[in-house]
Amino acid sequence: MKTRRQLLIALVIAMTGGLAALAIVDSPPQTEQQEDIVAPPSVQVIRVKPERLRMDVRSQGRVMAQTEIDLVSGVSGNIIKISPAFVSGGFFKKGDLLVSIDPAEYDLRVAQAQARVMEAQYQLTREEAEAEQARDEWEHLGQGEPNPLSLRIPQLKEKKAKLAAEQEELKNARLLRQRTDIRAPFNGRVRNKEVGIGQYLNSGAVLGKIYSSDLAEVRLPLSTHELAFIDFSDLPHRAQSAKGAPVRLTANYQGQQQSWLGHIVRSEGVVEQDTGMVVLVAQIPDPFGLGAKKSDPSGTKSSVASLPLGLYVEASIEGRWFDDLVILPASALRKNNQVVIVDQDQRLRFRTVEVLRRERERVIIKAGLNVSERVLVAGLHHPVEGIEVIPTELVP
Repeated sequence: MKTRRQLLIALVIAMTGGLAALAIVDSPPQTEQQEDIVAPPSVQVIRVKPERLRMDVRSQGRVMAQTEIDLVSGVSGNIIKISPAFVSGGFFKKGDLLVSIDPAEYDLRVAQAQARVMEAQYQLTREEAEAEQARDEWEHLGQGEPNPLSLRIPQLKEKKAKLAAEQEELKNARLLRQRTDIRAPFNGRVRNKEVGIGQYLNSGAVLGKIYSSDLAEVRLPLSTHELAFIDFSDLPHRAQSAKGAPVRLTANYQGQQQSWLGHIVRSEGVVEQDTGMVVLVAQIPDPFGLGAKKSDPSGTKSSVASLPLGLYVEASIEGRWFDDLVILPASALRKNNQVVIVDQDQRLRFRTVEVLRRERERVIIKAGLNVSERVLVAGLHHPVEGIEVIPTELVP
């Protein structure tokens, strides 16, 4: 009896478990499933806006004199006078007396040459009279054609040649006398002086080094690509006086930033082997401000800052104007001259463009972009063609 009861209980439990299992299989518990939705990345774009730009070119160089020479003595002798301006750094004008050499010896030479000229002139006058007399005698007494020697023609030619030679000797003596006064050949400045009062000089001795103060020059190396941006002709028929592109030179001098204006006047015409650069030469008139004056708004005048030789300067060369150029941040340009465009569907598209110039913080595009297109500039380090993005437009 007890055994039946246990079997019945076990059977009820088994049936109950089976019915529960069947219910679970037919109606499994429902769980909420959420799909992982990835939002498109946010990027920054800039809208294409073509502009007209002047492509200035930058370079640097050191200031040098256009003309620099050794001042040399043309005669020998003792120095009897030195100009106060003939010192290192001294200014002088063309024709100023810089050094005088004792002229006594050369005054004597001039006097002796003058005496010889007068003697030769006397001999010629005497010979002309004798030749005239010989001609008259032949006309009265002679017969046939006269002999040149009878008319004293050779003697007359000799006296004329002697006079001409003595006159040239006098010119040379006067020239040597003039060279005892050594004068400035141009407006300039003294770099260094190497002689003193009383010193004896031989002909050809160097008195010092001087340079022109009217013009200074700066050699400016440029790449061959940058030459396309400068309005400058290096043709052989180009007038030497024609001015090329304007140049602004800047440097920190006398405790402040100074600037000077000049022009490109020529190129050196050679591509340097070591650097592949071409050197243009800029000229700066009146580098020491000796003649130029400028007025400030108050009406007072102040001298132009001098431009000393050897100063290192930065140069900005005025370039040509170009139309329809697009300026983009340097980060917008990818490998192989490509940029990334955000299309109307907010998807990325790669585009190859023509680059006119690369700079440190920007790139200038010549062709390959259309007006109002959006160019990716930031937000994705490794953009992928066709992916969707959320663009934010930057204001240039």
